[in-house]
Amino acid sequence: MTDWTSKYCDSLTELDRYRDLVDAVVALAAHRRPSIDPDAAHTRLEAIAHRVRCRVPHLAGRANAVSSRGTEGLMAHLHEAIVDELGIGCHEDVAVHPDAMDFGLILDGTPALPVPCALAYCGAAERIGLDVFGVDVPGRFLVAVRDGTHRRITVIDPHERGRIVDGTEFRDLIHAFEETIEPREMLKPASPATWLRRWLRDLAIASTRCGETHLLDSWSRLSEVTEDILGPV
Repeated sequence: MTDWTSKYCDSLTELDRYRDLVDAVVALAAHRRPSIDPDAAHTRLEAIAHRVRCRVPHLAGRANAVSSRGTEGLMAHLHEAIVDELGIGCHEDVAVHPDAMDFGLILDGTPALPVPCALAYCGAAERIGLDVFGVDVPGRFLVAVRDGTHRRITVIDPHERGRIVDGTEFRDLIHAFEETIEPREMLKPASPATWLRRWLRDLAIASTRCGETHLLDSWSRLSEVTEDILGPV
């Protein structure tokens, strides 16, 4: 029988790509569903990326996604695959339940909370060569895509059907939380520690709301492990 706590701890030693972060959150989900297939999420994300690559073979791959037009083309087809076909972010009312944080279930169609929606986008975008990163915003978890020249950044809300968040809305989101914060300071890649802090916090909230309080000790212990291994943001 797999020791999922050890597997989670092992996953924290190398978090260079979003596929590594997927391994970590799958190990978290396995604390509720020990029989989980650890490769299923990767298989599903690769299938999404494959569909995009087949539609625009001349663009797929980091070496080709260098222009604004190339980035926009890949994003358009990724939106179709992630939102229109998979249904990520298409549910207005998402129950605050651990299933909504279970990445494998989410890729199978379970409505998701904001952080796993963002990871689904990043995990697929990375595989087709997009320069993508998560953006931790109070009450949201957004995604930003840079074109190959780093001159243009497009901010997306995967939890709301992958819609684009323009500069004015992004500024308003930040200032609604704290007026003195410079929005550009928030437009930076969320660290692996930030992703996992948010993930574990939401798991604890969801477990409490649905009565799965027997899991709270696990989430607390895993949060401590995350802090010990990854340190501060």
